[in-house]
Amino acid sequence: MKNYKSVIFDLDGTLTDSKEGIIDSLDFSLKHFGVDLERKVLGRYIGEPLYKIYRDVLKTDDKEKIDLAIRLYRENFEIEGMFKNRVYDGVESLLSELKLSGKDIFLATIKPTKFATQILKHFSLIEYFKYVLGTEMDGKNSSKEELIGLIIEKFKLKKDEVIMVGDRKSDYDGAKYNGIDSIIVSYGYIEDNEKMLIEPTFFVNGIFELKKILLGENNG
Repeated sequence: MKNYKSVIFDLDGTLTDSKEGIIDSLDFSLKHFGVDLERKVLGRYIGEPLYKIYRDVLKTDDKEKIDLAIRLYRENFEIEGMFKNRVYDGVESLLSELKLSGKDIFLATIKPTKFATQILKHFSLIEYFKYVLGTEMDGKNSSKEELIGLIIEKFKLKKDEVIMVGDRKSDYDGAKYNGIDSIIVSYGYIEDNEKMLIEPTFFVNGIFELKKILLGENNG
């Protein structure tokens, strides 16, 4: 099995189950505009850039309106939503084993770097990461294509030694765009229709399978 020296993780739906806090903050911001969507519908937007979410849901290209929605979301998320969150079982053990084995671990998330860092610190996971990169507060670097590319460039990573681990089509797209392998985890927020549109290097159902691939263990 291939020996990956660098692992880039997504955050939401991959390392942590953050659905409740994200949906609450989306709901809070949208109600300001008189929009009331079912939680199941809002959940489908997890992993999408905020600008795209509000452009689609509010059916507008009005930058001021979208910027206001994003500001309301972030204000609510920072105060209430950020820690309505939990680390998936087995994640800390996985990160610890990867670091002990000499892997470099990175985070690429569409969350602002500030929020992602706070979450990792809150759950005592920050020590495992070589670098954390998220979207800028002004919306810059809001796609996985950009984020993964910036990490590869900054650390001069060899593409055949890097793998992206995520739970949505956007994670797969970002890896494919940058020419690296990918793992999509099924325990996160991926929709069934997304699975039919992607061909990652690996699909896994849980942390145990993920660990075997990333540590280069044989399946036999």
